Amino acid sequence: MEKPFFTKTLGPISAQLIDILEKRGNTLFTLGEASAVYGHNRSKTSTFLSTLVKRGLLTRIKSGSYLILRRGQENAQLTNWPIIARELASPHDYFISHYSAMRLHGMTTHPLFDVYITLSKRRRAQQIGNMTYHFLYIKPEHFWGSEFYWATKQDKVYVSNIERTLLDGLERPDLCGGIKEVARGIWVKQKEIDWEKMTQYAKHFHKKAAIKRLGFILDLLNLGIHCEHLVEFISSAKDYIFLDPNGPQEGKYLSRWHIKLNMNIEELKTSVWG
Repeated sequence: MEKPFFTKTLGPISAQLIDILEKRGNTLFTLGEASAVYGHNRSKTSTFLSTLVKRGLLTRIKSGSYLILRRGQENAQLTNWPIIARELASPHDYFISHYSAMRLHGMTTHPLFDVYITLSKRRRAQQIGNMTYHFLYIKPEHFWGSEFYWATKQDKVYVSNIERTLLDGLERPDLCGGIKEVARGIWVKQKEIDWEKMTQYAKHFHKKAAIKRLGFILDLLNLGIHCEHLVEFISSAKDYIFLDPNGPQEGKYLSRWHIKLNMNIEELKTSVWG
């Protein structure tokens, strides 16, 4: 019988350590957990884990936190990135947001190379392997609209709910694959959106540009029944904003939503309806 991958690579001690951690569901584990399995103090265990990192069998997430990798197989980050995001954000309040939240909510299936985490503290981005984890700071009064998401059978993370995800995406389409991707997300999730909650969120959302884009897109996709209250929320924001903030700096003025239409609407419809 062929020996297990880890046994062939590093020997029985390393293989046993990783095998036990994986069977416990600890694909991502702490130094303390490894020390308990390894049977040595934290210092000796740390040195041992460093050799596994150098061999490419583990990656160090942060001080005292590691992720198991298996060479020749799917990168462990492709399935464990939400847990990595949680660990990187700890101990601060956080929620996975923007395009990353869209992915968790099933609004997109495109490859993920950038993970966005809304955080209560300013942090620099961190790269692990081929993925970059970006931290977006917001003030405490804007820290709402999140829910639990079970990333694995053992691990849950905080993620912005569908309504907050879409508003964040309409505020910053550049962090969500573009305005077309956000519009597609609205269409895909229209039956799951809590429209009463969306209305309440829109009323208190700190950026009126997001509300203007939401109203316009709902009208465009024949979902206007859900936006009857949105017009009054932007009544005091008379300035015109671009539908696509990354598009051309010119466009037709649409007074209902105070939008400058700087993109081809037929292309937008096609991107949503196919």
